[in-house]
Amino acid sequence: MRLIFRADGNAQIGLGHVVRSLALADIVRTIGECLFAIQEPSVAIRQLLAMAQVQLLELPATLDLATEAAQLAVGTVQATDLVVLDGYSFDAAYRQQLRTTGCRLVVIDDLRFGYFDADLLINHSPGVTRHMYHTAPHTRFCLGPAFSLLRKPFLAHAQLPEPTTCIDSILLCFGGADPVGLTPLCLSGLVTLPSIQQIGIITGSAFQHSVALKQTLVAHPDKTISTYQNLDAYQMVLLFKQYQAVVCPASTILIESLFLGKACLTGSYIENQQALADYVHVHQQAYSIGDFTTLSAAALHQALVQGLAFLQNTQRQPYVVRPSPEQLHAEFQHLAQA
Repeated sequence: MRLIFRADGNAQIGLGHVVRSLALADIVRTIGECLFAIQEPSVAIRQLLAMAQVQLLELPATLDLATEAAQLAVGTVQATDLVVLDGYSFDAAYRQQLRTTGCRLVVIDDLRFGYFDADLLINHSPGVTRHMYHTAPHTRFCLGPAFSLLRKPFLAHAQLPEPTTCIDSILLCFGGADPVGLTPLCLSGLVTLPSIQQIGIITGSAFQHSVALKQTLVAHPDKTISTYQNLDAYQMVLLFKQYQAVVCPASTILIESLFLGKACLTGSYIENQQALADYVHVHQQAYSIGDFTTLSAAALHQALVQGLAFLQNTQRQPYVVRPSPEQLHAEFQHLAQA
């Protein structure tokens, strides 16, 4: 059978949906051929798919998703396919159109909005229960952090948090795209902290703030600042181990960091990140500085100081004790045999 993943990613919305769909594909690839249907894929997306060794189904760019769903239902999706949707624009009408093909449908969701006629619903957000959803009677669920959609190196190196004192090295990562330019903003705040001597910065091919980043690098020759681009999952795991703490948004990169037991300063820059940022802060799994986009330079400096003090003086709690990729695989196997 074929597993068709429908997700988009670009410099405006970031690459998060594509990255976590690729992580899921890596978990279930033994069940069938994995294909990724993506609108107007960028060079960065093509590189990700090539590294993951999955096939690309290139779709034309359009905001008319109703027409797109109808065209997929007629010309692409077959009754024997298993379709995975990961994106905020794939609403109930889009899902219903695909269901007319007789395909099995998996939805990755973290908004809980509307009706879900799906065979399997995946939401790896903490605190979510099936009673929060309106679904078809036959819908099965994989809910909670144990079902986090992470690439295999992060799952393989998962560990519980360890005490972190006297933090002097920080890894900064706002995803491969960083659509709102938070990397240079946070770097400008970190270089003002005397205790921080070593800073690592991860970006990707879709990163568009190189000029601002370079200006900060040139202005602070007293700091050891290293930049890294287009790392695969295993390279990222090795890099994480070199730094004592991570600054990142409350997205997939935060979950990856917490799985590795890292001390994290996090926050949000879009609404759907706020719930996770608040959750890890309240449960003492990480420190949230709030909405990055609302902080002045002075407020960001104060938030970084407070966050580092928290990480150095608090026994952090684990985000997840035992990941469950095997159960995810079993759920897909069940659908393949249904």
